[in-house]
Amino acid sequence: MSTLGIDIGGSTTVAVVLERGRVLGTQQLPTEPGEAVVATAVTAARRVLTATGIATAALEGVGLGVPGIVDADRSRVRSAVNLGIDSLDIGAAVAGGLGVPVTVDNDVRVSVLGARHLMGEPAGALAFVGLGTGIAAGVAYGDRVLRGESGVAGEIGHIPIPGAGERCRCGQHGCLETVAAGWALAQRWGGPTPAAGMLAAAERGDERGVRDWQAFTGGLAHAIRSLVLTTGVDTVLIGGGVSGLGAPLAEGIGAQLRTWASASPLLAALDVPSRIRLLPVGAQAGAVGAALLGATVARHAAAD
Repeated sequence: MSTLGIDIGGSTTVAVVLERGRVLGTQQLPTEPGEAVVATAVTAARRVLTATGIATAALEGVGLGVPGIVDADRSRVRSAVNLGIDSLDIGAAVAGGLGVPVTVDNDVRVSVLGARHLMGEPAGALAFVGLGTGIAAGVAYGDRVLRGESGVAGEIGHIPIPGAGERCRCGQHGCLETVAAGWALAQRWGGPTPAAGMLAAAERGDERGVRDWQAFTGGLAHAIRSLVLTTGVDTVLIGGGVSGLGAPLAEGIGAQLRTWASASPLLAALDVPSRIRLLPVGAQAGAVGAALLGATVARHAAAD
């Protein structure tokens, strides 16, 4: 059976078709902000279905991942600040455009399922940290993904970071996103690849580049340390567009974690750096995870 997954990010929207767990086709479009995200999602979905020759009626299920707080109805999203959405019944809207039911969840909660599937990780305790326009984490214990009563579990991008003080898009001051999210890096460095520009500046010894790089990797290290200490995950998978920095990113985060561990027997015993893995560049964990979600919900519905 085929399943369709859609991942709406702050910069791009990706749709994939899975056939027996294998990616059969992918389509990607720039994300239009506000309620226009619906048209983008529907267009990307239709294009990948056309390219793979899969009829909508033949789909086993459809899942959609979106940044923001997803209500218990698995359809409405609220406070999707990086999409310019206050409240939108996105599941019903996309379902109307495609003509099939759509199950919605937060993008990193579906991404943790997709990342585990793509990396072949065992179904233990693991987290996915998405570094893109925004930052958040998904935590899974086996097949159970942590949501929280109000659906905000994993919003590490809005944890205050020591030394940070700028106002965040969420209204707080000093959030991790203000030093490490794609939107914040774009404000500071501009260009098509602001994170890469920051890294290049740091590597050539530019004072501003070094300062921002240290704040960036230090902030992420702080969040990952907090994530491991509070959830006990064995593996932390890092993905999203900004993770394309590759080895320097892992090394920078690891260096800060090892510095803290040198003064803490607890952190030394946990060996947090050894738990970190980077997803391959181009891995579409969000869309794959959304497809897996859609299939799971459809199977449960059929069994009831």
